[in-house]
Amino acid sequence: MERESSVNKLYPFLSFVLLTVFIACSSPDVADDESSPTSTIPVVEDSAKQSDGERSRKETDGSSGDRSGRYPEVKPANEFVPQKVIDRYPVWAENCTGSGPVMFTNSPMRIEDIKNLTPYGQVVGGHVTPIDHMYFEPKDRSLGRDVYEVRAIQDAIIFDLSSRDFNEANEKKLREFRVDMAHTCTFSSYLDLLTSLTPELEKEWAKSEGGRAGPWKGVSVKAGQLIGYIGAQTLDFGVYDYGIELPGFINPSAYEKREPWKIHTVDPFQYFPTEIREALLKKMIRDAEPRAGKIDYDVDGTISGNWFQQGTDWYNGIDQRKYWDGHLSVAPHEIDPTLWRIGVGSLDTEDNNFIIFGDQTPLEVNVNLEPVTYELRRYWVNIPAKPDKRWWQEPYDETDVYGVYIAPETVGYVLIALEDERLLRAEVFLGKAKEEILGFTSDARLYER
Repeated sequence: MERESSVNKLYPFLSFVLLTVFIACSSPDVADDESSPTSTIPVVEDSAKQSDGERSRKETDGSSGDRSGRYPEVKPANEFVPQKVIDRYPVWAENCTGSGPVMFTNSPMRIEDIKNLTPYGQVVGGHVTPIDHMYFEPKDRSLGRDVYEVRAIQDAIIFDLSSRDFNEANEKKLREFRVDMAHTCTFSSYLDLLTSLTPELEKEWAKSEGGRAGPWKGVSVKAGQLIGYIGAQTLDFGVYDYGIELPGFINPSAYEKREPWKIHTVDPFQYFPTEIREALLKKMIRDAEPRAGKIDYDVDGTISGNWFQQGTDWYNGIDQRKYWDGHLSVAPHEIDPTLWRIGVGSLDTEDNNFIIFGDQTPLEVNVNLEPVTYELRRYWVNIPAKPDKRWWQEPYDETDVYGVYIAPETVGYVLIALEDERLLRAEVFLGKAKEEILGFTSDARLYER
């Protein structure tokens, strides 16, 4: 069939959509926003000597280890501040108020500016384990950058504000911004891939490049305040409650050095007013519950969940340009949870995750079984009732039900053995027939959690 023969053409294109690669176009000038709740940006007066931005980058490049107790000058705002916040985010720790979650006042983007939402739990590119944020697809990418407003969802302190000028391949690209906001001493939200900041906020960022060239003191913002713009790509959005720890991570400490927020990821829809929540859910392409998606799938004594190659410093990785190289995940697909998918960090980022088929589900594999073999198939999200609809390009229809199209071709196999409750051996054989696989070779990798 024609559609089957186009697998290799459509798959990279969908990867393009999910990876939020820029569309080449000029960016319009951004004018000052007179409708913002505040016309000036209040800067937090006191903060620790070393900026959050600088600390964040040290964690990211792997140059720092256990940070516990290394910054005695940090004075927590109250007794509710978690130790991990004190250790890593002094601006948050010293300037927050209260604890627990808060209700949001508005969506980060205007409802009419959103085409659709994709959930937590995707696996794509360098995101080899299920992703801890969702994606807001703007109404029309072709309009270019800086078209749609991005606003604070509640009063907050921007405790970390960073720029990104290079992609995963370390290639220069147009600048985008990440904004981390604390709403209380235990509750935060995250926005990323903003194509620009408001002039006021960018001015504050430029003083120290968000902590890269000097101390970052943080910035206070009000609910509904304009903080920047998005266009030509998706907006990342996530919410984290440090008073909650997801039960589906067997080894929470594995994420501590690089992404300590991950184990605290929560469903954001519950914090929006009913009218806004319902409007956002109408844009969400996942119908399964929870509608926001799920990221924690570890089940002890099975192969389900996240795994990390031995000797690669868990989630943090060794080579910081490809920290995900030692990651492996076996988890349900975010749109159709009846399908199991494997993500393998050692493979090329353009082709490193597949739907798997075998005699046992990942929850049935245990230490008493011989090595199991899974067939690997490429896939993409589609609308089964409208299989030819290019939903990522065409207008959004709230009545569409999304599914997963699985390509008929087998691209290879993966051999997996659970050698101990938390020890897994795996080897991928791309381009091989099943009868050619006689067992593990020296290329097999050993993973733990």
